[in-house]
Amino acid sequence: RCMMDSDDEVRDRATFYLNVLQQRQLALNAAYIFNGLTVSVPGMEKALQQYTLEPSEKPFDMRTVPLATAPIFEQKAEPAPVDLLFLSCTEQLAAIPEFKGLGPLFKSSEPVQLTEAETEYFVRCIKHVFPNHIVFQ
Repeated sequence: RCMMDSDDEVRDRATFYLNVLQQRQLALNAAYIFNGLTVSVPGMEKALQQYTLEPSEKPFDMRTVPLATAPIFEQKAEPAPVDLLFLSCTEQLAAIPEFKGLGPLFKSSEPVQLTEAETEYFVRCIKHVFPNHIVFQ
């Protein structure tokens, strides 16, 4: 099922790990599947940057990278009530001349997060339903 997933990343990972498992090499399995990345990604980035800035004959040592810590989840503020969201969207859409020909706004959805919380950017989508059209904001 994973190899038929609509997400490119899921398909790529499924294909990669399937190929690693099919090779039946214990060292390869241990390196890529059973022992995940346990280092701090920002720490690794800093260590690699420092390593590239200071020329050295020694290879990069992963033991200098700090270990990853358990993620701390931030409490997010409550989303705006739908009524306020609907009024805000109605006003915003009414101000756009191209949307006046679409008719009255029937309904606007709540914002849906399109990116994962761990990404460095944040993308949300609001679906606006008109009598004969759907607008994604």
